[in-house]
Amino acid sequence: MKDRVKIRIELDASCDVPEVIIRTPQKTEFAEKLASAVERYAKSDMPRIAVTDGSATVLLEQTDILRVYTELRKLMVHTVRGTFEARCSLKEMEKMLDPETFVRISRFEIINIEKVSGFDMGLSGTIQVIFDDGGTGWVARRFVQAIEQRLDQLSGKEGLANE
Repeated sequence: MKDRVKIRIELDASCDVPEVIIRTPQKTEFAEKLASAVERYAKSDMPRIAVTDGSATVLLEQTDILRVYTELRKLMVHTVRGTFEARCSLKEMEKMLDPETFVRISRFEIINIEKVSGFDMGLSGTIQVIFDDGGTGWVARRFVQAIEQRLDQLSGKEGLANE
């Protein structure tokens, strides 16, 4: 039986973080699943988040979270599967979340930057966040610069203001 994947580890002193490259002659479902598995494993060291669904406690993977926000003095955690309530403050939640993935967009909301499908730049300098599930949020003016810097880091491009 032919091997489905070859694995090789190369040591490189100039590399600051591990890098995984998947070489394939064409984009395949197997290659996509392999990339997804590596990504899930790399993020598995982040603590799961305990939330409530009515009377039951549910543990969520951070990769499943789209946004965390306060609503009527309650902390809500929104995922593709639904919205749950957390029993901690937004500040405490922010400390638990992966700082590489989550960014605060207002005093009341933190978003998973990897679950954002786009940003809509308003004429008045406002930024609307559009999530993968179609939901939306707004970046408060005082957090616009932080969002622009994070996007610069992710894309290596000029800031939003220059687009």
